[in-house]
Amino acid sequence: MINKDQIAALCEEALAPTDRFLVDVKVKPQNVIEVYVDSDTAVSIEHCMELSRFIESKLDRDIEDFELSVLSWGLSGALKMDRQLQKYVGKDVEVKAKELGKLQGKLVSFDDEKVEIAPAPKKTSKKKPAEEPQNLVLERQKTEIKPAIIF
Repeated sequence: MINKDQIAALCEEALAPTDRFLVDVKVKPQNVIEVYVDSDTAVSIEHCMELSRFIESKLDRDIEDFELSVLSWGLSGALKMDRQLQKYVGKDVEVKAKELGKLQGKLVSFDDEKVEIAPAPKKTSKKKPAEEPQNLVLERQKTEIKPAIIF
């Protein structure tokens, strides 16, 4: 069976000279391989195809058959890595934390243990002026952060 470390090593080799990076590799039963990549700028379909071709060129289907999908991490997945979080400092994010539920705000900063979020201001009424919410400092391991899509 093809293993995750083998695929991750191939990805790292192919992505090293680019601004793209490996986020996750999943190897499911029957060698169904899913590779997730992100970038400091953008990941195009061409980038995914290029990586897919590279991986396929290093594996032999005659020895072991496989199904391969190379995907951009996208907006729906939680930000896992420092490199991903760094792209969103100062930008809108959606936060899900056990003690607070879901909220939106701006990612102010992060480190290995904590994330700081500036919550979006609450909606106001004519009678009650808006209060500027204070920044929240949350445990990183217990907090899921996703890019926010605000219209």
